Amino acid sequence: MKYNLKRVAPTIGCCFSILILLISSERPSAGKQPPVTIVFALLTKRLETKTASLNQELTLRTLSDVGVDGIVVIPAGSRVVGHIVELANKGKESQQSMLGIVIDKAVLESGKEITLQAIIAAVAAPQDGALTSDPTYGMLHSNEPKMVGTGATGSSRTGDLAAASKADSSAALATARINGEMRKGLLLHPDSNGAIGFSGLTLSWRFDAPPPVSVFSSNSKEIKLEAGTQVLLRMAPPRPGN
Repeated sequence: MKYNLKRVAPTIGCCFSILILLISSERPSAGKQPPVTIVFALLTKRLETKTASLNQELTLRTLSDVGVDGIVVIPAGSRVVGHIVELANKGKESQQSMLGIVIDKAVLESGKEITLQAIIAAVAAPQDGALTSDPTYGMLHSNEPKMVGTGATGSSRTGDLAAASKADSSAALATARINGEMRKGLLLHPDSNGAIGFSGLTLSWRFDAPPPVSVFSSNSKEIKLEAGTQVLLRMAPPRPGN
């Protein structure tokens, strides 16, 4: 895998130096474990360069708790919000299709926001190519009005998202829980890197200035990440007060 690593500016600080180390799949020695936190998540809505726009938000739903010092800071089912900072389709003006993403924050079910310094370390394509072809997802998606606003044990709060986004996020999370993604459907593991199950798609990272950018690139005419794409995030440990 080719990593796009540039010299880190002095103003970036220790968190970004740590993030550079997050790319490595090697486990740290027992006595020198860096403060690295991981979380597994699902992309809630299809993302493709053909229809996307700069600064467009994207939402992930966490499948695992994020704990710091034994305390759950970001519970499973929370939203992780990012936005697009780089966008190009292969054509006359670009030799590759590119999609650059910055992870901004986590939004808890209570509405509380926590700033994140994170990278997308790995993604894995849904096993059937699209979550929306899952019959369970289809059923939950059609019943979305009954799901939005319910407790975390059934589905998840979707805040002020548009109706379509609420349906996607609620159904994606509930489908993952019903199908037991963390037990049998998760294709990623804590040491995963890059794009798994995507033909010709590569994943690199830029740390030349904060915030860090996760960059997808492909020789195809466009990049498409389906709803239900599995995502592994690596981050500096989030703090409730952030």
